[in-house]
Amino acid sequence: MRIQSLQLSGFKGFDQNTTINFLDEHQNLVFESDSENNQFFIQAILGIIFGLNAEEKLAFRGDPKVNQTFTGLVSLVLDQKVLLIERDFETDVIACLLTDPQSSRPIFQGKDIVDNGFSRPYLDMLRSIFPIVDKSIYLEVLEDEISEGKSLGELLASLYLLFSPSFKLNKTRALLNQAESVASEILPGKFDTNDIQQLMRFKEFLLVLQKVNSLRTELIEDLNKLNHLIQKIRQKHLHKDQVHKNLEDSYQAIKDQNPILLRAEVLLWKSLEQLKKQNENELKDIDNQLEVIEQTLKIDLSEYEQLPPEAERDIKIYHENVEKIEKLKKRIESLDREIQLQEVKYKTWKNVKYFFVGVISPLAFILSYIAFNSWLLIIPEAFFFSLIFLFLFGHYHSKIGDKLLNLQEDRDILVKKVNDLKNEQHQLQKKWYFLKDDKHFQIHKDRLLKYKELKATYRKLKQKEAQLKENLAQPSFRDQLENFRKKYQHLIDINRPDLETYLDKFVAIKNELNSIEMKIPEPPVVKELQKISHEYRTAIQKLKEAHNSISERLNLHQYNMPIEQILDAVDRRIKNIELKSGIPFEY
Repeated sequence: MRIQSLQLSGFKGFDQNTTINFLDEHQNLVFESDSENNQFFIQAILGIIFGLNAEEKLAFRGDPKVNQTFTGLVSLVLDQKVLLIERDFETDVIACLLTDPQSSRPIFQGKDIVDNGFSRPYLDMLRSIFPIVDKSIYLEVLEDEISEGKSLGELLASLYLLFSPSFKLNKTRALLNQAESVASEILPGKFDTNDIQQLMRFKEFLLVLQKVNSLRTELIEDLNKLNHLIQKIRQKHLHKDQVHKNLEDSYQAIKDQNPILLRAEVLLWKSLEQLKKQNENELKDIDNQLEVIEQTLKIDLSEYEQLPPEAERDIKIYHENVEKIEKLKKRIESLDREIQLQEVKYKTWKNVKYFFVGVISPLAFILSYIAFNSWLLIIPEAFFFSLIFLFLFGHYHSKIGDKLLNLQEDRDILVKKVNDLKNEQHQLQKKWYFLKDDKHFQIHKDRLLKYKELKATYRKLKQKEAQLKENLAQPSFRDQLENFRKKYQHLIDINRPDLETYLDKFVAIKNELNSIEMKIPEPPVVKELQKISHEYRTAIQKLKEAHNSISERLNLHQYNMPIEQILDAVDRRIKNIELKSGIPFEY
């Protein structure tokens, strides 16, 4: 199957209807284009046969104002037949017509929309003609050849190689059937070289054998081309050579190392080196802090170095007593205010009591006498009123007096406590010079607090210093660092800023190589080509078996010459017999 002609209308650069004939009547290539147009012609041919999506239509569409039609027609030669595929890109209508010198018949006509996402009956029909109906596979196969600047003839030959397998395999099956039929017709024994009928029959068998040889040779050539394409595409997908080059260029020193182990150990080595440096810096910083604290304790706070433990206890007691005295004084002040209030109330109620008993009661007596004019009624009433006033106001007055006494007792107790605390403070002031007054006490309290804080910090720093020294002196830590240095310091610089990225890329490259070596799944285009390659190998083997079967039956080994020479000899023998017999023949 070869591409005979291409007709374009409404394409960019081919706005008007244009027909391009690639082959002459003898099937020789008569059209060539420059490398810039090669890709356009290939994509246009594939677009007509397999369709264009909406984006591709925009890329190929010419100016609608110049030509409203947007169509393409491809004619493919199949021996004596021609397959015409015409597509209207505006309406997505496609028509396929198969013609020969005697007749023509349509094999498909209808819509074929590339972008609708549904099944395409046209492609189902096309599978009976082309082994591959995925346009992207054709483009992927030809991509490198186009980029390499191959001629249009070479590109068309590659398309022919991909278009023709089904046709050639059908041709192979038909020829194998013919060869099988011929093999069954060959009778054992030698042909009579004087019998023209037997010679003619012998020639027919040889011609069949020649076709078998010719087709087998053609299939072997196609198989070699397919294998070359498969290898080329596989290398493109796997790019093993490029991966090796990247490995050699950037990772020469470590290329043979286990990538996972190398990455883990180098990063651990770097981490240990950083930890060692960090510990050493921290130890140095701690030593500086300890030195400063020691100087402060010796120079500024040396007086507290020999201070007995009871001093801290006495200072604490003194500080607590100061707080207690302040609290007690506040309570005494509060009691004094309460006592003053109660004294005022006590005096007030005392005056009220005397007023009611001394004034209200006699007044009530006089009024009662005026009202009743009877001493027998007045005297009990006046006495009764005096008792009531004396009881009511006298009782409340006595309660205020009791409360006042209680408050005074509480005050006396608090005053005693304050005096006791002051005596205790006085004893402490005699014992310690820095407690002689509040000013000295406050100064020494702050200095002692600072001393205690520095001592606590000093102890913590000493503990941390001991821990860091212990960590740095651990045999496992030192040995691990030494082993990593011996193992990797001549291979890699752990101080490079991109170390982790560098190692990650190394792991990725090594993994890619491992995947290639483990034969990762082939890309789809290779699988499709391998399928054709497998069918070709099967067909070649069957043709070889048919060739051997016919050769053995014809005893061709006795001639020890190529079939062409045997055919030439048979032709001459037939002509000689015809000449002797007076039978006319054509030269």
